[in-house]
Amino acid sequence: MENNNLTNASNNSNNAALSFKEKVNVIAIDGPAGSGKSTIAKLLSKRLGLNYIDTGATYRTITLLALKNNLKLDDEKSILNLAKKSKIEIECKPLNEMDYTKVKLNGEDVTEEIRSSQVGKAVSIVSKLSGVRKFLVEFQRNLAKNGPSVLEGRDIGTVVFPNAILKIYLTAKNEERIKRRLIQQKEKGDIASIDKIKDEIETRDKIDSTREDSPLKIPEDAVVIDNTNLTIEETYQIIKKIYDERIQSNS
Repeated sequence: MENNNLTNASNNSNNAALSFKEKVNVIAIDGPAGSGKSTIAKLLSKRLGLNYIDTGATYRTITLLALKNNLKLDDEKSILNLAKKSKIEIECKPLNEMDYTKVKLNGEDVTEEIRSSQVGKAVSIVSKLSGVRKFLVEFQRNLAKNGPSVLEGRDIGTVVFPNAILKIYLTAKNEERIKRRLIQQKEKGDIASIDKIKDEIETRDKIDSTREDSPLKIPEDAVVIDNTNLTIEETYQIIKKIYDERIQSNS
């Protein structure tokens, strides 16, 4: 496929050498904040009938759990012990790609609570904990056992599903990502300055790309899509076309 917005990542690993017969029916979408991962993943889920698994919501839920119980955010053992005793429920069939994933924690709807600024500031600390990441990777894989799925996050194609039938790395220029986040904040009634959004994105990028466990990077054999100048629909159509081709090859 010839498209100025598409590139292919390196194809040198053993995972990349897997035949389609050995791959799982999962679309793995990775990328930095503001690249449109959630919107595209939910649109793919809705139109293609795939389960949608928002891995970021799982990390935010564990972070909220730690905050609610006044645990130190770097106390891996205490957070992990509490997480193992807790019940997390994630909606896997979103009706609207513009809505947040519905999340329940021990029977309580915490969908809005996990999106609070307090959780947003703390999640990068909790998500660096190796034990928490391993626990949630297993949780995410179990969710995907319920059928063909689309997952989005920052280590999906590298760690969670290196054998996904399709790996996408979604990105956009910083200016565009900042603009998108600014619009999102305004829609939530949270007025933030461009400088604040810029700082938050740059800080998150640095944390995600430099953490020791499962850093954000382009998965080998991934399709890289720069959607700076693409609409949501155009991005969706590109991914759908590639996915359809992979499924046919796998039949």
